[in-house]
Amino acid sequence: MRRFNFFFAVLFLALVLSPIPAPTKEALPKTVSIATHSIGAFFHTTGVAAAKVISERTKMRAIVKPMSGPVAWFPYLERGDVDLGVLNMWDAEKGYLGESMYEKLSQKKGFSIGLVCMTVPNAIGFVVAKDGGIKTIADLKGKRVAANYPTPSIQLQTEAALANANLTIHDVISVPANSPPAGVSLITNGRADASSVTVGTPAVDELKAKRGALFLSFDPSREAVERMRKFYPGYMVTVTPGPGRTGIEKETNLWAYDTYLVARTNFSDEAVYTITKALWENYKDLGSVHQLLKNWQPSTFISKNAIIPFHPGAIRFYKEKGVWTREMEALQRELLAKKKKETP
Repeated sequence: MRRFNFFFAVLFLALVLSPIPAPTKEALPKTVSIATHSIGAFFHTTGVAAAKVISERTKMRAIVKPMSGPVAWFPYLERGDVDLGVLNMWDAEKGYLGESMYEKLSQKKGFSIGLVCMTVPNAIGFVVAKDGGIKTIADLKGKRVAANYPTPSIQLQTEAALANANLTIHDVISVPANSPPAGVSLITNGRADASSVTVGTPAVDELKAKRGALFLSFDPSREAVERMRKFYPGYMVTVTPGPGRTGIEKETNLWAYDTYLVARTNFSDEAVYTITKALWENYKDLGSVHQLLKNWQPSTFISKNAIIPFHPGAIRFYKEKGVWTREMEALQRELLAKKKKETP
């Protein structure tokens, strides 16, 4: 009996004194898919830069999946066939809440996305061929403008740009285009006179090579800005000539808005944490893909102007870095509550 009791006493002490094993980390996926706009769009370039860092600086391999924008890839993301996506703030908010054209697409539920980080602001404007004789936005009246885009945000950007000069879509001849780069190609081929597009889009380089390229400057007055904001959120920026800014020949006023890298909310927290960490610590690698991505720096990753909630995996990293403030925590609760409030 004494031997029996001694045996259990030893066993008990062994259990008590044995170190508690640390919780194992969630296994990282082997591959990560990033949805973007079509090849030639700056959002695609942004996705390529993110994929480069993820593939080279983590144990995951990132694959870029170009599509015709979030209207095409949101359903794939919801099903888990896509992990990350690059998009503008308008599409992010409308998609998250299930508003505008995303109401029907998401069955009024909105899509389950979380913000990983801000990328770089997009600066857009009308680009024209230098040999076309168009010098101002007002000159576009009666001209052929790329429009009728399948993605509503791009169409609204075009109408906002026209509103800057007190023009409407009915004052121009709309030439259907699938994307802004496709619109620029229409100019290159002589089938359109102008297209709204992001500075840094490769298609503008092609236009310059064949016909010359010129971005038209916006009127920065308060009245003109207010007219633009009725169609699309944003702010006026002054862009100067420089590498990666084809078509900018002097100080030019363009319209800017924030762009996001998002993840599906049920994507591994560990994976999003690892991706956020890799992008933050290796941000200089992003600029090697495109000159304008040199502005994608840690100081731009989070902002109190965010309009969708952050992914928990990203929040974990930001807390470690000490940049997740009480203000950001309050904003996160507010944004999460907004969807609950508006979802039927």
